[in-house]
Amino acid sequence: MQNLGLSKLKMERGALYETIVTTVNEDGSGNAAPIGVLCRNEKEITLYLYEGTHTLNNILREGKFAVNILDDPCIFALSTFTDLKLNYFKKYKGYVVLKDADAFFTNVVYKTRKINKKDSLGKSTLYLVNAKVKEIIMKNCIKPLNRATYAIIESLIYSSRFKIADKKTRERYIERIKEMKKLVKKVGTKKDKEVMKYIMQQVTRF
Repeated sequence: MQNLGLSKLKMERGALYETIVTTVNEDGSGNAAPIGVLCRNEKEITLYLYEGTHTLNNILREGKFAVNILDDPCIFALSTFTDLKLNYFKKYKGYVVLKDADAFFTNVVYKTRKINKKDSLGKSTLYLVNAKVKEIIMKNCIKPLNRATYAIIESLIYSSRFKIADKKTRERYIERIKEMKKLVKKVGTKKDKEVMKYIMQQVTRF
């Protein structure tokens, strides 16, 4: 199936999904990196990229990139710490994509903005990359990874231990659940946030 909106990939507006972004290096080879993709609407996305990365340099030079949807932890790990070998990639209409992706979509950049950021990790330069979705290719039925799902599950694990935990331990669990709530607020869907609100209501009753 081609040329469908991002909702066909089960991506919702305002949620951030964990993907592998592939770009073309100067020598024509492929580059892959785990990148969170913010869904803005059916046909637009935003990336937040740190200055100096291969992904950003390639995007600024080429003006395009592909987003690969998959749930293979091995590929996420390898692309985090190493450069993927050539046999992981294939070419598609001027883009490079992952052979084993369950789905991918190609994108054309229409706006970039450079911002200076200061947080607990120190000062850094970040680029906001806005792009329009050009084409969507689905090979398998998929659901893109969203960290909110795992934050909710982790919160439920802590919640299930409340009845047998002492007061001090429950307080520690609540602090951890609050951290999960912050993550869900940042990357989750409306439904995720409602579920997290319900969890907080339940655990604060103890």
